[in-house]
Amino acid sequence: MFKITGQILYLGSPIFLVAVVQGLSIKYEWFSSLKRPLDLGMSIKGKRIFGDHKTWRGMVINLVFCTLGAMIQVWLQGQGPIPPWLPLFDYSRIGLLVGVLMGLGLTLGELPNSFLKRQLGLSPGQGAKGPLRVFFFLFDQVDMAIGIWLLIFVLIRPTLSLVLYSLLLTLLLHVSVSVIGYFLGMRKTLV
Repeated sequence: MFKITGQILYLGSPIFLVAVVQGLSIKYEWFSSLKRPLDLGMSIKGKRIFGDHKTWRGMVINLVFCTLGAMIQVWLQGQGPIPPWLPLFDYSRIGLLVGVLMGLGLTLGELPNSFLKRQLGLSPGQGAKGPLRVFFFLFDQVDMAIGIWLLIFVLIRPTLSLVLYSLLLTLLLHVSVSVIGYFLGMRKTLV
């Protein structure tokens, strides 16, 4: 369990860099010129496609800082300060591509969730009622991991147990990071 946890955390470590930059960008209005909706304000049946909270700023930060994080991993693997069992693949060979795909996966993974919420008339941060409340809470926590796995699956070929365990770990970490972000004033809601 220790090994697989370490491997997942190492694979996902660029996401921690993204989370810090995203939080600081929201709090201090960094890159505000990119704070434009991905859906360009378009609607379907009178309802926004993704809403104002899915922005070009978020996508660019995801892409740039996941790629930067992956390049740090390439450097670390080349320098040898990490245990050989920790990386799930040879970063020197595909690390840059994995970083780019992770950044895109972060954004693309969140879009179906936002689309469903907007079509149901739910505002960003608003919870659904009844059984949908549980569904959206869980989906909100793991949608980014699903998006990432869909894009990097062919390159890494993970086992089903690795993917499922990564979703559980993502759920736990995402809730923890959200709570910390709330108390640091980087988020408006607790979870």
